[in-house]
Amino acid sequence: MQNTEAAHGRWTARQILVLAGIWFAFLISFITRLSWSTIMPSAIDSLHFTVQQGNNYLTAFYIGYAITVLPGGMLADKFGYKKLLMAAVLGNLVMMTAMVFMRGYWDGLALRFILGLVSGPDLSACLGIITEWFDGKKRATATGIFNTCTSFGLTVINLYAPSVMVHYGWRAALGVTAVFPLAALIFAYFAIKGNPPFPQQFKIKEANGQIEEETAIQRLKKAINNRSVWMLAITGLFATGAKWGVTNWANLFMVKNLKFNVITAGVAMSIFGITSVISMIVAEWISDHSKWSRHVWAAIFMAIFTPTIIGFTFIPHGNIVMLYFWTGAMGVGAFMFSTITNNLSVEVAPADQRGTVSGFINVFNQVGSFLAPVLLGQILASTGSYVSSYLIIAVFPLIAVVALLFVRESDADKNSQASSGQSEVTSAVVDHVNGR
Repeated sequence: MQNTEAAHGRWTARQILVLAGIWFAFLISFITRLSWSTIMPSAIDSLHFTVQQGNNYLTAFYIGYAITVLPGGMLADKFGYKKLLMAAVLGNLVMMTAMVFMRGYWDGLALRFILGLVSGPDLSACLGIITEWFDGKKRATATGIFNTCTSFGLTVINLYAPSVMVHYGWRAALGVTAVFPLAALIFAYFAIKGNPPFPQQFKIKEANGQIEEETAIQRLKKAINNRSVWMLAITGLFATGAKWGVTNWANLFMVKNLKFNVITAGVAMSIFGITSVISMIVAEWISDHSKWSRHVWAAIFMAIFTPTIIGFTFIPHGNIVMLYFWTGAMGVGAFMFSTITNNLSVEVAPADQRGTVSGFINVFNQVGSFLAPVLLGQILASTGSYVSSYLIIAVFPLIAVVALLFVRESDADKNSQASSGQSEVTSAVVDHVNGR
């Protein structure tokens, strides 16, 4: 009965609970990865780090994340989405707890790198869980709601971390942050239970009636033999790189260049997070109710990003009204497109390769995410100018806009038809694969 309702009727209570579980789990991933950028202005002074050394902590996470994001997606396809998500949350718990006790540059750098490694499977696992619990008519909405956790993570950490840091120190801020993965681990474990109505199918029935299971490499080759996948990968390289480059540097920019205190910078980034959440919901509603293709809307929303970076860069010193306005505007530019591009990364994939495709695209997202801070740091080191660093990174979204224009959503339909044609699987096979 519940499966029938899930496929044809309104959302079930179980679907809402599952979505809440993965939303909370991925929220934690963003809170932990953003923890360093929030405390960095104070932590680097306390630890006597240079700005470049502090920036290396940001880069270390994204290098680790980029290494495991594709294997993580492939393992999620192989062993199940829930198992990989739980492993990622547990890894976040262990690494954040360890960072509270770091003593020097190298041990902290290693912990940030390992935090990236253990976080690799998280996005692919979450998107895979959505495809198992929501059909095509509900999946876009579910993905849109899910994606709000990324921006909400910015809001949450900037609401508590600066105040805790000012009164109790940066280690205390990290300690509070370490509590979140524990809560997420317990909640998500019980929330993501039950048999999904659209379980992942790892075995296919060939035309001759023989049932075969494809290897991970076979699935990967099929997944990347698609122009739209490559265009989305290029989009992620530049757009996601710009997004996390400016986001991770925003607190530092406001404190070191614009001369605001850490509390004011935290409030500004909370506004950034709030406008990000609102913009993603609006973007998904527009894409669902418009006759225009989603990749076109994503390109339009992405084009907003460049002028908001420029506006943020030239905020007059001491002008708090303009600080809040341009930080909020940059939140819109940085995140409004991301719900649609994440949804496209799943929809252009064959039904049995969603984890692999999203993992492949996410590799490029994360390469961009760790190259952008490196670029910002190198420009700052060579020019001594935060402004020059931001103006150069502002070009990245425009390159991504061009790549988006070559995405063809019809590829999703072709993949769906091909998948349904070859996935004529008996219920006994599906039951066996899913352990029932």
